Amino acid sequence: MKKLTALLIVFILLMAAATPVFAEGIRVSSESGDRIQIFEDAEVTGPVQGNIIVVLGDVVVKDLVGGHVITVFGDSEIDAEVAGQVVTVFGKMTLRDGARIAKDVISIGSVERSGGAVIHGREVRILGEAMNLDIDAFLYLRLTLLVLFMLAVLLTGLLTILISKAKYSMISKNLEKNPGRKLVLGTLSFIGATSLLAILLLTLIAPILYIILLILSTIPACIYIGRMILKAFSQKNSIYIEFITGLITATLVKLIVLLIIPQQNILLATIVTGLINFIIYSFGMGILMELHYLRNNKPNAEKETQTTEK
Repeated sequence: MKKLTALLIVFILLMAAATPVFAEGIRVSSESGDRIQIFEDAEVTGPVQGNIIVVLGDVVVKDLVGGHVITVFGDSEIDAEVAGQVVTVFGKMTLRDGARIAKDVISIGSVERSGGAVIHGREVRILGEAMNLDIDAFLYLRLTLLVLFMLAVLLTGLLTILISKAKYSMISKNLEKNPGRKLVLGTLSFIGATSLLAILLLTLIAPILYIILLILSTIPACIYIGRMILKAFSQKNSIYIEFITGLITATLVKLIVLLIIPQQNILLATIVTGLINFIIYSFGMGILMELHYLRNNKPNAEKETQTTEK
């Protein structure tokens, strides 16, 4: 109980510490040249070797970008060469005359393209020219909760990775080992936590701790998803890039499920979304449980690591 109370206090402190972050924004850069900016606008006025990722902000590209340009909940304006893809999720994409996109252009939202803009890959527009969705109140509520949960995971994940570098370094080293064991451990943990919630549902602290547990378990699961995706492009990526890539992917999958399945079939949408969440939460809890085991059984863990490497 003391550990759970301490965890709750840490979470409250993180949320309190996030208040100035919303005003000043978050900036993260990697050795490979990747740039991540959250809660603020970005402007590229000089060559960038890696990827540009902007969440809840707008981006203007006026010089060469050697990687991808990804904007989530913001507008993007491209007036230079981009060696990778240009992706805009829930925002307006503007391609000026100087835009030279080497790969695909993907937009969930509207696209404005000047006559001189060149796209060497495919142009993919999801949900049409603009975000004019005819959704009912129930679907709107689910979309709102999905976005709020994503933001909570994003903020908590970035802060905890920054604060607990040693912990997530250990998670990163063992991330791809024994995925089956992680899933089994996580499934048992998730079922146990959910059962405990059902018993203590009338208490105030139980639902709060349960939500915190879901947020914390989503973080390592998103890192794993991001790594599996980015391995196709590069073997070494920043843990921040892996986390954000995995989180965006998981959120988009849930979003597509909500929007593709007819609104009349609420039960089917709930089952599919619930199954996706169950796998993510279970796998994330399994990663955390395995980390706890490795910390408490270091000699056995070292032997196991050596056996795995052989």
